[in-house]
Amino acid sequence: MSALSAIDRRTFLALTGTAAAAASAAGCGRIRKFLRGAPSPSEQVAHRGPTIDVFSICDNCVNKCGVIARVSSGRLVKLDPNPHFPKSRSMLCAKGNAGVQTLYDPDRLKHPLIRVGERGAGKWRKASWDEALDLTAAGLRAVRDKYGPQGVLFSSSEAFQERFFRSFGQAFGSPNSVRHPSMCLSSGNIGFFITYGTVPEFDIEHSRYVIASGANRFESFITPDTMDLAANVRARRTKLVYLDPRFTATAAKADEWLPIRPGTDLAFYLALIHVLIAEQLYDHAFVDTFTHGFGDLATHIETYTPEWAEKETEIQAGRIRAIAREFAAHAPRAVIYRGRRSSWYTNDTEMRQAMAIANALVGNWDTEGGVVPNESIGLGAPELPEYPFPDVPRVDAIGEHHPLANVDDGAYIELRDAVMADTPYPVRGWMIYKQNPMHILPDRRRTEAMFRKMDFVAVIDIVPSDSAWLADVILPESTYLERNDPLEEFNAPYPFVGLRQQVVPPLFNTRPNLEIMQGLASRLGLSAFFDFDINRYIADQLAPIGITRRELAVNGVWTNRSGRKYGATRKPDYRFRTPSGKIELTNERLRRNGYDPLPRYQPPAAAPAGMLRLLPGKQAYFTHAANQNNAWLHELCPENRVWINRGSAAARGIADGNLVVVRSPIGEVRLKAWVTDRIRPDCVHLPHGFGQTSPGLTRTAGAGASDQDLIEPRSDRISGNAALHETFVTVDNA
Repeated sequence: MSALSAIDRRTFLALTGTAAAAASAAGCGRIRKFLRGAPSPSEQVAHRGPTIDVFSICDNCVNKCGVIARVSSGRLVKLDPNPHFPKSRSMLCAKGNAGVQTLYDPDRLKHPLIRVGERGAGKWRKASWDEALDLTAAGLRAVRDKYGPQGVLFSSSEAFQERFFRSFGQAFGSPNSVRHPSMCLSSGNIGFFITYGTVPEFDIEHSRYVIASGANRFESFITPDTMDLAANVRARRTKLVYLDPRFTATAAKADEWLPIRPGTDLAFYLALIHVLIAEQLYDHAFVDTFTHGFGDLATHIETYTPEWAEKETEIQAGRIRAIAREFAAHAPRAVIYRGRRSSWYTNDTEMRQAMAIANALVGNWDTEGGVVPNESIGLGAPELPEYPFPDVPRVDAIGEHHPLANVDDGAYIELRDAVMADTPYPVRGWMIYKQNPMHILPDRRRTEAMFRKMDFVAVIDIVPSDSAWLADVILPESTYLERNDPLEEFNAPYPFVGLRQQVVPPLFNTRPNLEIMQGLASRLGLSAFFDFDINRYIADQLAPIGITRRELAVNGVWTNRSGRKYGATRKPDYRFRTPSGKIELTNERLRRNGYDPLPRYQPPAAAPAGMLRLLPGKQAYFTHAANQNNAWLHELCPENRVWINRGSAAARGIADGNLVVVRSPIGEVRLKAWVTDRIRPDCVHLPHGFGQTSPGLTRTAGAGASDQDLIEPRSDRISGNAALHETFVTVDNA
């Protein structure tokens, strides 16, 4: 075993800390030993020359932190944080540091692969790019000729080059695209958008009181909100009230942890709104000037008392009243924090709407320490032909079933059902970019059946994921460290432009997604939509702001701002992007689309006898199912365990570390139990992203268990977002 593959947790944590010089020296030696199937030994030279610093942007989670890549003799030896990057400042988490192993992972896809056996059998042959692109174009053409362009589904996840993949799908003429937000944050976005006419940010740096539901910021991933909240809580500048059935790392740092009964967060926020109105704690002047529908809200909220909410949430009525009073007393430097992942229950949009309403009542809109609107610098783009307009509806009928949802994001669970039923027409082709449907969609057996239903599947990825293993052709993308990407505009903590640029040349026969799309476009008569290269694209992006790429590359960042600005929308004549032109406490978009304009509570389903509610969630070191095979991150957490309360475990004769069987109505998994007091007795928690099956992932194949083998497919009523917390399970000794 190489020195690097045997790296222990303490050593890696030292690498992710502040001892930069020692970490750099240790990292490069281990990296050289760990390479397998990479550059030849003669190319693995000692790092004698000067280190070149390249400013770029991480891609190991959606936060996209700024990095400085330390390159010596043509090899990446370390990744450090970019102190000029406003979003991440001088911070880079374990995932960011482990980007070195994203580049030098021996399990990486190194050249195009074409399937030669049965789908999923793992029989592949190496192919040239011309052959792989010819085959992919032929597969897409065959589906289009038989079923029309709507017969191809385009699935993708957030990435700087995702725009090119989506452009190809639009140029191809398919109305069917589906993106990761419908499995993650779409209900949260809709709940706030329908209230404010925008999806706002939160000025956590200046907030002095924060209420958060399940937003496990200290353990999931790092953002400016995480850093500001951690600093403020540590310095006791901010009080953090945290609601979660689990005692997470965020709960441990909070001033107050409320182990709320799962599925009742809406009841808590309705009761909080009740107190704000009943005790006249809201900002009367702000509500009168900037909001719509207060009278209807006041009437609607009368019955949602703290005493009523106590029975639902198991949080004492007195605590709800005290929290509401403290929240109002600290306003406008007080926020109810939306968090990111909102794929919880079937009422998620209404719950996020209630959060937004409570924020508006205390007048914290567009003010220091409050809820703040997004701003834009305004990058340019090349002029392209108009895309063909599809003359058929989407297969998931999202406009009909979820008229307030983002059409491009789709409703994944309902889309899969429609594809399986051939309703309203067949879909037999599937293009997938930087997405792993086998691990993001509940009920993996049904997702695999969807793969097997396809005439043709092509996957673009950097590793042989479980989804890639089911493809007809795998097109290997260069990693983020081996390519130049389009510029990205960020809006937190204030607008700025970030540059991701190539750190080292591609190690293998891989290509950036833009070049893959251009290769397919040229074979399908769509080249006019890709009449540019990446340098031209970046130049067109920069044109409106009048700077050069060389100027941007000085430290990887450009902005004309030094901080947030407040108050531009707090003018009496300002018109919000809502039907009423105001912040909507009673929502007209909901009313016009046949929904109740005010959030109305329905109790969560009761657990069947002997069953516990399954709460999936992320591990701190991983992004969904993307990083588990990374050598350094795998060492930190090689498998997942199911959390079960000590009392619940004792009643079932389960001891810590026992192998247990977790069963739901759709499947079962086997893994070890972690017996703990850090979760409610009526719940279990299963960390997401494990239980991978692809033999190409040599570290993680067969390690732990997948939550998607257990979770029943359910959706939020309004957004179509996945409802991942609606499944009940049994847990027994194996």
